[in-house]
Amino acid sequence: AHANHINVICTSAEQFTNEFVAALREKNTEEFRAKYRSIGMLLIDDIHFIGGKEQTEESFFHTFNELHNTNRQIVMTSDRPPRSMPLLEERLRSRFEWGLIVGIQPPDYETRLAILESKARQRGVEVQREVLERIAREARDNVRTLEGMLNRVIAYARLLRMAPTLNIAAQALEDLAVKEIVAENITPASIMEAVAESFQLPIDDLVGRKRDKDTSMARRLAMYLIRQETNCSLAQIGRQLGNRDAAA
Repeated sequence: AHANHINVICTSAEQFTNEFVAALREKNTEEFRAKYRSIGMLLIDDIHFIGGKEQTEESFFHTFNELHNTNRQIVMTSDRPPRSMPLLEERLRSRFEWGLIVGIQPPDYETRLAILESKARQRGVEVQREVLERIAREARDNVRTLEGMLNRVIAYARLLRMAPTLNIAAQALEDLAVKEIVAENITPASIMEAVAESFQLPIDDLVGRKRDKDTSMARRLAMYLIRQETNCSLAQIGRQLGNRDAAA
């Protein structure tokens, strides 16, 4: 990217690492070094990712020094401050602390609303302000949640071939809330009850010894769903379903 004719690289620490490993494998580390040390600005996300990766840390150490010594700008993000990166080399940690360290808090209501307005414009969709206000009130965690809720409302409206009104938004978001609540309350017992009801079988057949086609299929489905939707081990699933071997 270029800003005011400055050569800028915006990447993640993981991508930096992958490129470095590829350069080592293909024996073109000079090209890699030239790419990262001839720029005017480096923006790098999740820098804590390189902690404990000795060769990557070594490479980034020299890259950092080269850019810093030639007055280039370096902007890094992380999910923790430098002093809380235990795997990071001390020489890198101390250099990271040279700069301005800023904690980024979740956006306030006005900022969330402004972000939603911007996202709606980017999507080319006219969304009523009341809809954006509702989403801004409900999505407080981060921008990804905010954008996800907006996308859900827009998609729901398109599915119904209607404008994304407050009523449509309420339906879309209520549906999401219900699914989240249901997901939190899923237990092996509730899964077994749902499967038995779906197959019109007594729950006793599901945990019993019957091996006819319908019962066996229902039992396998129950095992699969319990494994997917709960934290139960295979042994626990087997006990739930009549003390049988769930791995079989």
